[in-house]
Amino acid sequence: MFKGLFQRLLSVYFIIMIISFVILGGFLFGLLGDYATTEKEEVLYKTGEKVNEMMTFLIDNNNPLTEKLYQLNLEAHATNTQSLILITDQTGSIYSISNTDYNQLVGKKLNKWHYEEVLLGKNIKRIGPFEGIFDNTILLTVGVPLMYKEEIIGTVFLLTPIPEINRVRFDVFKLFIVSGVVAVGVALVLIFFLSLRISIPLQKINKAAKTIADGQFEKRVDIVSQDEIGELAITFNHMAESLQNLEEMRSSFVANVSHELRTPMTTISGFVEGILDDTIPQTKQKDYLNIVLDEIRRLSRLVNNLLDLAKMEAGQHEVVIQDFDINELLRTTIIKFENRITKKDIHIKASFENEKCQVKGDVDSIQRVITNLFDNAIKFTEQYQEINVSVKLKGKKVYITIRNNGIGIPKEDLRYIWDRFYKADKSRGEDKKGTGLGLAIVKNIINQHEQDIWIESEVDKYTQFTFTLDKGNENNS
Repeated sequence: MFKGLFQRLLSVYFIIMIISFVILGGFLFGLLGDYATTEKEEVLYKTGEKVNEMMTFLIDNNNPLTEKLYQLNLEAHATNTQSLILITDQTGSIYSISNTDYNQLVGKKLNKWHYEEVLLGKNIKRIGPFEGIFDNTILLTVGVPLMYKEEIIGTVFLLTPIPEINRVRFDVFKLFIVSGVVAVGVALVLIFFLSLRISIPLQKINKAAKTIADGQFEKRVDIVSQDEIGELAITFNHMAESLQNLEEMRSSFVANVSHELRTPMTTISGFVEGILDDTIPQTKQKDYLNIVLDEIRRLSRLVNNLLDLAKMEAGQHEVVIQDFDINELLRTTIIKFENRITKKDIHIKASFENEKCQVKGDVDSIQRVITNLFDNAIKFTEQYQEINVSVKLKGKKVYITIRNNGIGIPKEDLRYIWDRFYKADKSRGEDKKGTGLGLAIVKNIINQHEQDIWIESEVDKYTQFTFTLDKGNENNS
């Protein structure tokens, strides 16, 4: 269950945390070292100033008691700062020392480079051995001038071991490590559940995809979340629904086309056999041959529609863009349907803003669009009802609308109306032999013109198709 994506997510999150923790720890360790050293320097400098004040007091009040108090204070300052305090005269000879264990150093002369800058009135700081005194120990050494009445009479050196400084750094760093381990533990638990939240829905989608790949198109995923995975689930379900509808349309198309082919072929075969074996008398053969011709033409239209749609979808159907009068094209198309319009006693209501309206497009293709839309409008309009045709100009676009007060299309079918072979309601309409190619062809033609077409419908009230074309040059009218 936890193979693949889950393990990778967990591993990546963990590695990122560890790398971030190591980098942060490195920066913190370095900053703590600098901070501890800087803090220690400031403490030692301040202690050096206090020692200076003590020496001034001792010189001004030279007696055994004052000297004893001075030594006690010196030792106390050394203890508080974990350092060794050396006081020298102007020649660099050690005059006093804070720790009596090092009294043998009293009178020892320091290397000149230790004190020469201090005698010039400068504070110094060095890290390393204090050569000549402590050659094998790494120390932080701070030196300050020993002043008396604004004159430099010697130096004060404060020496503290670097390990003592690092102890503070390591103590703080230990706290960082402990808190970091706790934080990583908590983060791993959260990451574990986060990874599950991501991987489990993906596993569901993957399982559903395999089911659909096996031909079970009714499978859906029940993932509800307000994120990208939720959107993926919605898209997946929509895809599954589209595949299911496509499969249903494919089956329906095969059935429809089989019927469309079988019926005329049966008719043609029966009439031809009847003519050949003289079952049909010669006086009626011409009538039956006309029927055969009609059936052949019907088959030809079906095949041509399929071929045209295939060419359009493959981008092999070229359009010749030119200026023409869309109003005139609508008028001539309506005239072609005069017999059907008269038969159903349908009232045509035309609304043109201008007598002429030039548009840009392929005349033959747009006529095919109008023909298909009119054919549907008449087919699904009840007797004595009305079909409205309008042409409106908005900016650089011309809007052509064909509306019928017919049976309408259910809302759930509108999204599939442009699909090949799709028939919204196979039980309604006078023509049960259509293959559902007309609107697919219309959509492809409008797409080739880089225009828009949309449908509005309400069951048992109306259906309205509107498409756009670019406005043409009025000078060509």
